[in-house]
Amino acid sequence: MKRDSILVVDFGTSNVHVNVVDVRDGQILYSRSRKYRMISPEDGYTEINPRELWHASEQCVKEVISDMEAVELHGITFSYFGDNLMLVDSNGEPLTNIILAFDVRGAREAAEDFPRRFTDEEFIRITGSTCVPFCTGPKILWFKKYRKDLFEKAAHFYTNQQWVNQCLGLEPLNDYTMACRKMLYDSKNREWSKPILSFLGIRAGQLGEVVPSTDMIGHIDRYGEVILPFTLPVIIGSHDCDCGMYGVRAGLTDEGVVGDITGTYDHLGFIARGYVNAGEEMLEEQIFSYCGPLEDTSVCLGAFPTSGAVLEWFMREIIGDCSQQSYDRMWDRAMFDGRGTLLFDPNFSGNQGGLHGLGLTKTREELFEAMIESLTFEARRILEGCRKIKKEDVSKVCVGGGAARSGKWMQLRADVWGCRVERMENIEVSSLGAAVLAAVKTGLYPGIREASVHMLRTRDVYEPVPAVRERYEEKYREYLAFVQSRTGADLECDVLGKAVSGKAVL
Repeated sequence: MKRDSILVVDFGTSNVHVNVVDVRDGQILYSRSRKYRMISPEDGYTEINPRELWHASEQCVKEVISDMEAVELHGITFSYFGDNLMLVDSNGEPLTNIILAFDVRGAREAAEDFPRRFTDEEFIRITGSTCVPFCTGPKILWFKKYRKDLFEKAAHFYTNQQWVNQCLGLEPLNDYTMACRKMLYDSKNREWSKPILSFLGIRAGQLGEVVPSTDMIGHIDRYGEVILPFTLPVIIGSHDCDCGMYGVRAGLTDEGVVGDITGTYDHLGFIARGYVNAGEEMLEEQIFSYCGPLEDTSVCLGAFPTSGAVLEWFMREIIGDCSQQSYDRMWDRAMFDGRGTLLFDPNFSGNQGGLHGLGLTKTREELFEAMIESLTFEARRILEGCRKIKKEDVSKVCVGGGAARSGKWMQLRADVWGCRVERMENIEVSSLGAAVLAAVKTGLYPGIREASVHMLRTRDVYEPVPAVRERYEEKYREYLAFVQSRTGADLECDVLGKAVSGKAVL
């Protein structure tokens, strides 16, 4: 008997995963992954060659298709890293590489040019978030100012999503979530913002048409050079974090669930019903929102931007070994009981990080424990903002992504956050969430709830240990005082160096 499945192509910032997801139980039946290079042609520039990104996915699809046995594919869908830009000419040929969020181009424009035209409140009212350098608008403005030759040749300003759609022979469409990640989209009125486009001197047609994330945008019988065994409907897909919210049960709008999608960023949030502008409601909480994957939904999200990067830095620079075996040794030796006296400030953007309580007897293991505790404290700050925006009890936090591999970190989350924490059985939650949405669109399930019952499964449950919880409550207050004393005020710097109250913007 053939297994009903969805083919998911999940583009990350360093590699692509192609997964065949079984719609009966959400398990990944076949999977392939391939890296692509992050290019830095000048200091501070970060790019990916769009053809290399496409060919990496093409090769993975080829390998997965050749591996498959007794599988009935019902559709293909996608998950994308967000906040990226490539300039394309009138023939659809790239004028630039894919420019990533962390690229410094646009930093001055975000700090100087945009604030002269839009206040934070005005920009939030339109887009749901503040204007920072990783937004598309400041980068477009940079090209207009410093590479006018390319700006004038640009017929379109694509994302990776639009490029992949074009490579498939389809219209270069945006879904709601990737359009919103351009930070040029009016989330309330669901259209490209006329004031922002006028300021940049570009047209809506250069950004492309926008459709719901579950739109079926065509059918394909080949993926580039790869002949497919079926003619497949193409569901456009969405931003990886927003797919992930459906992969951790935070897409069921009437349940008290917050999702935690871990990785380079630590994203906590949920899908809300209707239009929500969380930044406009509670700017001080630094929880922002934009159009959700489904019509009449909003994504409410906060992020600590260097979570995974801080852990990688620690293993590389302090331990001197980034192998999986080295990670495993550190986790085996770690003990999280709230008794440690070290405090670690993980706000590394803008060289803001720091330590308190170092002494001659301190060990690498204690440094590791303090670092992991600090990342969990920062996630708690985001969670508290989510609770206020959600306006209902948060019964549990469901976790996916790389950090979910550690049971000790899951227990620490429960002890620091004071709530039930569930680790998903399939932690590839962006692929899983994309498959859930596609399974509904292709008629395999009548709705999200029914698909979630079958496809989303909990592997482990963690409850706070009262005594440990009490110690961490006190240490959390000490941590807040430590971080605030270092900045001189209740301010932090986000990943792009813009001072904000509370948490880093998306």
